[in-house]
Amino acid sequence: MGPSPSLTDPPSDAAGARVADMNSHLLTVMVGAFGLACLLTAETAEANDPSDIMASVGELTFRECHISNAERSRAVQCARMAVPEDYANPDGTRLSLRVVRLAARNSTGAGTPLLAIAGGPGQAASEAFLHLDHLFPDVARDRDFYLVDQRGTGGSNPQHCDLDDEALLQVESDMGQIRRATRECLAQFDGDPTLYTTSIAIRDLERVREALGVPRWHLFGVSYGTRVAQHYLRRHPRVIRTAVLDSVVPATEALGPDIALRSQQALDAFLDRCETDTACSDAFPNLAQGLESLLADLEDAPRHLRYENPRTGGLDDMHFSRAHLVGVLRLSLYQSEQLSILPPMLYQAYALDNFTALARTADAIVKQMTGTLAVGMHNSVVCTEDAPFFALDGPKLEALSKTYMGDLVVRALEVTCEEWPAGVTDAGFRTPVTADVPVLLLSGEADPITPPAYAEAVLAHLPRGRHLVAPGQGHFVSPRGCLPRLVAQFISSDGSAEPAVDCLDRLQPAPLFINANGPTP
Repeated sequence: MGPSPSLTDPPSDAAGARVADMNSHLLTVMVGAFGLACLLTAETAEANDPSDIMASVGELTFRECHISNAERSRAVQCARMAVPEDYANPDGTRLSLRVVRLAARNSTGAGTPLLAIAGGPGQAASEAFLHLDHLFPDVARDRDFYLVDQRGTGGSNPQHCDLDDEALLQVESDMGQIRRATRECLAQFDGDPTLYTTSIAIRDLERVREALGVPRWHLFGVSYGTRVAQHYLRRHPRVIRTAVLDSVVPATEALGPDIALRSQQALDAFLDRCETDTACSDAFPNLAQGLESLLADLEDAPRHLRYENPRTGGLDDMHFSRAHLVGVLRLSLYQSEQLSILPPMLYQAYALDNFTALARTADAIVKQMTGTLAVGMHNSVVCTEDAPFFALDGPKLEALSKTYMGDLVVRALEVTCEEWPAGVTDAGFRTPVTADVPVLLLSGEADPITPPAYAEAVLAHLPRGRHLVAPGQGHFVSPRGCLPRLVAQFISSDGSAEPAVDCLDRLQPAPLFINANGPTP
């Protein structure tokens, strides 16, 4: 399912990996029901020379390969595994899944391994979680991490589509263009689009586990990945030791209609925060009114801009529209670091008619996600598991019309799914999960799409569940503050450790910038 914290100085290996993993999820949940892909350009080279064999685990042979995430390349172990595209026709078309192994640091891998499940839908686990063992070094010391690219993503028959900027931001107002783009995307699909859903993906994961000879493993999922993990819990509870669900999507929730409402609530909270912060309100008086006027102005008069690209030194041109501003706002609400720099960017635009900072941010969003989101796979999931269950009555539509996003996301999804075939789902897919497995649920207090209430709804059906809320934080909170340590304690103790949650009280959102130099001291 965007811009990242600054990396002006080379960070330490562990800190850099943490930031890279945060970067890779910062764009999550921006497109459609869930989101854009991660901030990465993935390049993979897999060796076939027998001398390059690094390990054999069960039936799988792992060779050295190189994957890049957020411009940080890493040599890891990769294996390929063939599965039926259609499990009802096992002798038909076969798919080759990419499986990445991040080997335990103590070289024995004696601990129960961990399976990481990426978000999106449309992200590749091998790319989104490339540095997950650096984020959780205590967990990785004694156990292998496995990253299986879900069918239709990454190295597992990826289903990409070419889209223009506004279609990528999912705020395109021309529904005819959305329909044409969807038809083109469907025509490019390499395979049967009805077979790239969560229910089928669970069968793939079980095939991988069996091939590895792993009796049980821990699950770690973020955003859409929590939906996958919950269905795995439902179908195969005996093979799961524990599960960590970060930014939880309830199985009963059809994401789409409430996206704009949740995002508006988060935007209002941000504007109120600036209003009550003396330094911010003094620097940017009437920020809310200024933003409202800016949205209206861009609706009628998009700006034609030419600005210097700091990466290339050249000049870039952009037709900056209301759609681009909506995309920047929506993105910024996911992480407090990006949100902290928004006030001066908005002020420059509405008070000084200077759109350079906003344009650079919007350009970065599009460029960094181009080619990374598997839009075809995304559509197969959303048009099967979300859009058919939208409940849009008169009051809901009226409420959507009052948000800064309006009803564009819902309308775009409905048009897309009129063209896209619904796929396969298991019986009971949308019912609450009741597995008797230790589950740690994590939420950001200020998450604009998967609020803490979602995790609470899931927790109500998990007898061995525990929910932690990160104060002032947005989407994907595992890297924040002391949470890596708490997650490590949970996994290493097989869910029996009582977490010392007092450390969460020290978490705070990033302070708001008042100018290019940063916040007040």
